[in-house]
Parts: sequence; C-alpha cells; structure tokens
Amino acid sequence: MRAVHAAATLHDDPTPLARMVGRGARMTVKPLLRLAPVHERTFRRLQRFSAVVNRGGSPDIAAEVGEIGGVPGEVLTPGDGPTTGLHLLYLHGGGFFTGSVHSYRSMLEAMVRATGGTIYAIDYRQLPDHPVADSVQDAINAYAGVLERAGNPAKVVVAGDSAGGYLTMKVAELARRRGLPAPAALLAFSPLLSLEPDRQDKNVVRVDKVREAVLPIARVAALRRLWLADDAIIEGFADPLHATAYITSPTHLVAVEDEFLRPEVEAFALLLDDKGVEVDVHLWRGQVHAFPIMAGYLPDADLAIELAVEFALRHIGEPPAVEVDDAGAQPDLLEGELAD
Repeated sequence: MRAVHAAATLHDDPTPLARMVGRGARMTVKPLLRLAPVHERTFRRLQRFSAVVNRGGSPDIAAEVGEIGGVPGEVLTPGDGPTTGLHLLYLHGGGFFTGSVHSYRSMLEAMVRATGGTIYAIDYRQLPDHPVADSVQDAINAYAGVLERAGNPAKVVVAGDSAGGYLTMKVAELARRRGLPAPAALLAFSPLLSLEPDRQDKNVVRVDKVREAVLPIARVAALRRLWLADDAIIEGFADPLHATAYITSPTHLVAVEDEFLRPEVEAFALLLDDKGVEVDVHLWRGQVHAFPIMAGYLPDADLAIELAVEFALRHIGEPPAVEVDDAGAQPDLLEGELAD
C-alpha cells in the first residue's frame, strides 16, 4: 500500500474476519446498492429499518433521550458516570438518506466505553424530505447545544463517518464562520469531503485502483441531484475540501485503501497540513467503507476506534492511561503533494 500524505500510518494486515466481511460486501451489498432505485420509496424503507434496528442497549451504558441544540438525539454515558471530561458529538453516516441513533447504537456504546466520556448522537434531517442543507443546519445547531452542555469548549470533539464525516467538517467550518469555539479535535472515518467525489478532473492524487467493496461510484450522480436541491443553499462551502482555511482543529482521518473517497481524504490532509493543522492519517487495507462502525463486532474496527479515541483524549488534555498497541501499523515516508 502506498500513501500520498507524508507520515500516514498504514495498516496492511487485515484480520481474517475483515477479509471475509469485505468479500461478503462485494458479493451482496454492492450489487444491491448498484441496482436499488434512487427514489423516495427506497429511502423511506431504509429509514424505517434504521429507525427500529438497535444493535446496542447494554446495561452498562446510560441513555438520555431528548433534544441536543433543538435536534432529536440521545446522550450516552457510562452507567456509573463519566470518567473523563470528553464531550463528543457523533454524526452518523448513510448518504444523507439513512442511518440513525438506533442503527449506530453498538458503535456509540463502544465509543462510550473507550472514552469514558459523554457521547451525543443526533437524528438529523435527511432525504427525501430534507436536502443536505438541512442536515448541515442540524449538525451545527447540535454542536452549539453540546458546547452549552459541556461548559468547556476545550473538552468538545466532533466525529462522524461517511456523510457524517462531511457534517463533521461542516461543523468545524461553520463554527469559525459563526464565531463559535472550534472543536478540540475532529475524527472522521471514510468522510465524504466533496459532493462530487466521482469527478476525475480535480487536483487529487490516486495511487491505488478503486476496488470499493460497498459504494458503487456510478450512483453518486443520481444522489447528488437530491443532495443539492435547487432551493436549498448549503451554508458556507458546499464541499469541505474547499473549506480548509476555516478548519483549525487537530484532525484524525481514516480511509480504506481502495475506496473511491480516499483520494480526497488525502488531499484534504495535505491542505490542512500545509496550513499548519495537526493531521493524523490512517489508511487501512482489506477493509470496507466506514468499517469502524462495526466496532464491537470486528477487531479491526475496535482498533480504529481506540486509535481515534486516543487522539481525541490527548487533545482534550486527558490521554488514556494505557497507550494503544498497534503493532501491525507502519509509517509511510512518501512526501505528498497535490496534482496540478
């Protein structure tokens, strides 16, 4: 595996279970997504499923249902009370048309255990009733709510995967635009950093072939027409890739070797690094898009969460007592630069 960003950490040794998950996704999930019609009925079926599926509910986690900054969601804490001062807003993925607090419960509970802190998760507005512009407003409003609850902005972190990674970076951008305190750190797993990730004419570098196990890139154009409704204007830049001048928070980025979102993740890292922002890049071989959401089920996902949590705790001034053992990782020494 090769990298574009200097000093990226490469994870070259997927577990047998991760290999099996990847093969299964290529054989089942990707073909289904390639064939599924992109219309309202499909979205509503997926939303009904994600609203009722609940892969968590562990007795050692306390859950408070309510509103966060006026947005419906849940606040999760260790059952015996927080052991760290971390307040983490998590923004789920799902292409802006599926995903929920319920469907992410297992991962969220894993993050509570790993951090010992308070995790906030919201059910932001989604397609087909609401475009991306509304999802962005819910994300920044929830962030303002977390700041108010936390009391100390130096303890607030924002995280997300895929579409939630897009919202994570929009929160960082809009916090600066609105004069809110910047997050203490940002964590993004396979983030969507442009609403045009399928375009090939942007100045991003591809060093590996795309063999994405889950997302069919051919469906992006159909989704984009819904993401960018004619009468809904996204506040700030439509693409976080263009907003790096507004982002100052230390950033932890995770991408999979052959997913089609990876080149923009590395380009984003280079842009932040060029502006003096601390960037931690992890590239994983043999995984599927946004694989950390399988924390609690997949050892590779557990490790990815532990590394992200370690980064977050260090940047709120509360490093974990035991350093994460990541024996299989290796630093990459290639110097990166954007293509002309």
